[in-house]
Amino acid sequence: MHELGLTRNIVSIVSEHAGTRKVKRVKVAIGPRACVERQALSFCFDLVSQGTPLDGARLEFAEADGETFVIKEYEIEEAH
Repeated sequence: MHELGLTRNIVSIVSEHAGTRKVKRVKVAIGPRACVERQALSFCFDLVSQGTPLDGARLEFAEADGETFVIKEYEIEEAH
């Protein structure tokens, strides 16, 4: 299940940008030939994000072309 590795990368990249701020949501774009199972990615995301700035964040999906797999956007809570 390579979705676990992909999820670890997503969490690592977004966490680096978020710093100590909480992440509300992450949207990834996945193409039909990317060979990524969305349900498996969602399952792994919930596990891998625990204890990180992404803990409790929503994982959303967008359609893409071909073999595309990319973090499209993410939303970070504003610092107070």
